[in-house]
Amino acid sequence: MANKEKNFSIGVDVGGTKMAGVLFDGVHVIADYTLATPKDDLASFLNILSALVGPLRERAKKEKAKIASIGIGLPGEIDNRDQKIYNAPNLPYLNGQKIAEQIKEKMGDDSAVYLSNDAKCFVRAEALAGAGKRYGSVFGVTIGTGIGSGWWTGGKAFEGSHSSAMELGLMVVDFKEKLGLEQAYHKLTQSNPANLAEKAYRGDPLAEQAYAEVGEYLGIALANVVNLLDPEIIVVGGGVVDSSDLFLPKVKKAMRHFIVDPQAREVKLVKAKLGPLAGAIGAALLVG
Repeated sequence: MANKEKNFSIGVDVGGTKMAGVLFDGVHVIADYTLATPKDDLASFLNILSALVGPLRERAKKEKAKIASIGIGLPGEIDNRDQKIYNAPNLPYLNGQKIAEQIKEKMGDDSAVYLSNDAKCFVRAEALAGAGKRYGSVFGVTIGTGIGSGWWTGGKAFEGSHSSAMELGLMVVDFKEKLGLEQAYHKLTQSNPANLAEKAYRGDPLAEQAYAEVGEYLGIALANVVNLLDPEIIVVGGGVVDSSDLFLPKVKKAMRHFIVDPQAREVKLVKAKLGPLAGAIGAALLVG
């Protein structure tokens, strides 16, 4: 009896500074690869993406597996109808591009290509295979170069009427300065959260206070999310989660204060389970 052909998928999480790619068999990461995200132009982006995917394809050949699909998580808003990105603040050369078509042309094969917002890929992964696996309503937030979020409900990532729902980073948290959450985060961390965390761990009171304010703003934003959506669990991921002890206590305190329903105050707030590859795994799980 002939062996059944194995179908793998490739997932790529495009960040502001790096791209992470995984070869995924539906349950396990078979291989992963990371390259720096180019800052210059679309041609460089497509070249680096091809260089990232190449070794994963070769590994699939060794495993005698077919690449059924390639999923790409992008840092911006996606037009799901045309599979193009219309707003990528950190990678403006992607704006208005029909990326799925161009990726398919660059790769030169029959693999289906799917696009989604990177934060929605993160919450997809954590809901299906990570910290939110046992829950039907999962809100995910990633904190790194920026702040992204997504809501998993009804077995899918909620998109909204125009594919732009769940932009927690845009929620206004400082009305005096008219700052959204992500703007306040950048202002407080001086766009270098790792450096600020190092200072805070050394006992710098200004750095400690800045992270406390980040926690309070994030807690206010997440309390609003709970009051609006009432998720069962909130999963926090991204590079800054390694320093979460600097701000999560303030997040929880603000949430307890601003969440109205006593039962909703019991919402679980946990760290992501899948680590830095969560977004790429979520992209690999994208289907048409």
